[in-house]
Amino acid sequence: MDYDIGDLLQDWEFDPNEFIARRVKGEDGTDKIQIRIDMGVLQLELQGRPDGQQPHGHSSLLDYYLAQLQERKKEDENLGLEEEECEDLFQEAWQYYHRYLSLFYLEDYEGVVRDTEHTLRIFDLVQDHAYEDEVKWYFDQYYPHAIMMQARSNAMLDLSAEDYAGALKQVQWGIDHIERFIEGWEEEGVEDELPELAFLYDWYEELEAERPLSPREQLERDLSAAVATENFEEAARLRDKIKMLRPGVRPMFRPGGGGASLT
Repeated sequence: MDYDIGDLLQDWEFDPNEFIARRVKGEDGTDKIQIRIDMGVLQLELQGRPDGQQPHGHSSLLDYYLAQLQERKKEDENLGLEEEECEDLFQEAWQYYHRYLSLFYLEDYEGVVRDTEHTLRIFDLVQDHAYEDEVKWYFDQYYPHAIMMQARSNAMLDLSAEDYAGALKQVQWGIDHIERFIEGWEEEGVEDELPELAFLYDWYEELEAERPLSPREQLERDLSAAVATENFEEAARLRDKIKMLRPGVRPMFRPGGGGASLT
């Protein structure tokens, strides 16, 4: 059997400035994801754990430790996670991170939502049960990225149905969750430095500017134009039409820092 993948690498050029992934059919008939990296190719399973393993007979290490914690609780044992256990969970989260980046690149947004949810559940588990605060912080720094990617993917699913209102709600959800999460961080002004928040702030503004106007908003825009041109008869007619509509709902967005481009 020829194990040399030189021809494969030569036909699939690496670009250091771009994340590159593709979906392929494996010899077992199932779909795989391949990521082109500088020294070769990473191949991930599309279902289950990205490395295809079933640790301790479970579909994931997260499921295994959740089951272990339940058993410990029944036996009234310590519910904490040792540092080594947290390291194993981080390695699993890292696998899911690479897969959800690949899925986003491939525009499989439902898959991104699934994998970011798994990652966030790992973070919650460590936050609730790790003994060391330093270990918790190591996981915490990756939380905003997972939230941002989940919000982006849910918003993209709404945009595919031309549901701008739904997409804006998803972006707002991401902003709110990250802002609440960093409230406990000691460093002041950290929200102004988080690229994940900066991206969501900017994207919200872009979506708000691009979305189709509601009937009320269109009337208000026409009213402003009528007043500007001193067409007071038309302005009066538009005011009457606006009064007949139900009150509009103001967006919840809070403006933030500068822009960012994130995968």
